[in-house]
Amino acid sequence: MMLDVHFRGLAAPLRLTAAEALLPVLAEVASGWPLAARTADPVACPFFSIAGQGSLYRCENHVEGRPARLLDAVNAVCDAVTGLALALPAQDDRLLCLHAAGVEMGGTLVVFPNVRRAGKSMLAAALARAGHRVFSDDVLPVVFPPGQRAVAQSMGIASRLRLPLPDTLPQGFRDWSERIAGPRNRQYRYLSLPNPPRRGESLPIGAFVILDRRDAPVPARLEEAAPDEAMDALLHQNFTRDRHSGDVLAVMAAALEGVPVRRLTYSAADDAAVCLHGGLAVLAPSHRADGAVLRFRPAEAGPAPASPDTGAVLRQRPGTVARIIGGALYLADAEGRAIHRMDPLAAAIWEILEAPTMPAEIEHILAEAFPDVDRIRLRSDLAGLLGNLCAAGLIE
Repeated sequence: MMLDVHFRGLAAPLRLTAAEALLPVLAEVASGWPLAARTADPVACPFFSIAGQGSLYRCENHVEGRPARLLDAVNAVCDAVTGLALALPAQDDRLLCLHAAGVEMGGTLVVFPNVRRAGKSMLAAALARAGHRVFSDDVLPVVFPPGQRAVAQSMGIASRLRLPLPDTLPQGFRDWSERIAGPRNRQYRYLSLPNPPRRGESLPIGAFVILDRRDAPVPARLEEAAPDEAMDALLHQNFTRDRHSGDVLAVMAAALEGVPVRRLTYSAADDAAVCLHGGLAVLAPSHRADGAVLRFRPAEAGPAPASPDTGAVLRQRPGTVARIIGGALYLADAEGRAIHRMDPLAAAIWEILEAPTMPAEIEHILAEAFPDVDRIRLRSDLAGLLGNLCAAGLIE
């Protein structure tokens, strides 16, 4: 039997072939996103396909070209959820889907960008146990009303924990997570959290918190962090890769400008939840945005720029988007293909090239600024850096 599962508001379906046994699992995992299963329409193009093969399921993502994988039931649904995170922005040019957790605190949303082994899902569960609503523990769709705070939406997808649970978790947390357990396998346990937000429910973003989880026991502490820490985590961990990088840089710089950015150092999730509750209790609720939100242009294809001629006059390339975030300079090329963080030397050269300048003049300025650096090495480093800036489409 071939079925198409339609998620409300999403045009492309999830296609199941000899995999109807997954429907109850899907219903539990996507408990906040209304869906309906119907006989497959052969004309419809699915965003993801799952086909039964014995005791496993063949999974194929149609939004991004990835090799098909054979997975068990729970992991097949996990993969389909990742497909949703790619299908949503592919349909809606207003969305960025961030790889982040989002938890409601004080009438606003606190965003935890994904950092490897930071424990954001465990922390989100600990905050849920403490009474906070979890909008997402992994994928967070965000829209950007002009002149207002960025607004995050709920995916309507259940939270999950990676198994086995750490030995250091208190028994109370273990018992709680077992009582509300949903679908599970040897790797993951989904949670049926109380009062979950429905798909599309939204809140303005009130803070970004970078997680620094330690293996050795440490008291949880919340400290100010530079906005570029959050920027780096969000840029490299998102599910939306076809957006114009200049647009992404502009909206993310604005989103980080008006809200606190903190670093949470911790080892125990329960301790961290208490620390966050106290440290972010003063967040001011923000009004909900209504009306227009910004739309993203698609990235443009274009030929690779030529390497710079050592005798040519160079300049900043028109159309390049530049933003300073937390003291760091970020540049996006005019075609919208990538965002680049400039180191101090590259930032200085970028500033010099505000006016058309020859490489020899730049070398002279740098030689005066760094008199102890060998001139041959300086010339070689400068040539490499200018070549990289040119190849990235940032200078011409």
